[in-house]
Amino acid sequence: MVAALLVGACGGALAACGGGGGAPAAAAGQAAAETPDSARPAPAAAAAARPRIARSTLPDTASPPEYRREVFRYGGGSRDPFVSLLATRDVGPMISDLRVVSITYDPRYGNSVAVLRAAHDPRPIRLHRGDTVGRMRVIQIRQYEVVFQIEEFGFERQETLTLRRPEVTR
Repeated sequence: MVAALLVGACGGALAACGGGGGAPAAAAGQAAAETPDSARPAPAAAAAARPRIARSTLPDTASPPEYRREVFRYGGGSRDPFVSLLATRDVGPMISDLRVVSITYDPRYGNSVAVLRAAHDPRPIRLHRGDTVGRMRVIQIRQYEVVFQIEEFGFERQETLTLRRPEVTR
């Protein structure tokens, strides 16, 4: 008798804590055994007798995550240092592609103008002192020459383009 009370107390405590003991399952099994087959509802009827739970579609409140990145813009020089030199196609014409067409020289006031043409572009390029073409900057315009400062891979060098003058034969 003491053993039966102990088993009943343990089963009741286990059922109360949600652990699902054997006593409720045994009680359900006994109830099912006592019910005659004719009194049991058919499976389809049992499904129809259960109340239907309406599955409402919840609005999609979760939006995709938004990533914010820092964007750097560089306006301090001739070239953006954050852009790869190998992937950049916007380097402009090379010094070997340029040809001096004419120079209007002004020795007094420094308003000289040089007109150049690129090999691949038929439009003229008019340059003053300080203008930039690609990676080249005009340092000086002389009477028959244009001096460029070229920046490549962190190094600077100077190149001179000379105006071709027709040879005078006597």
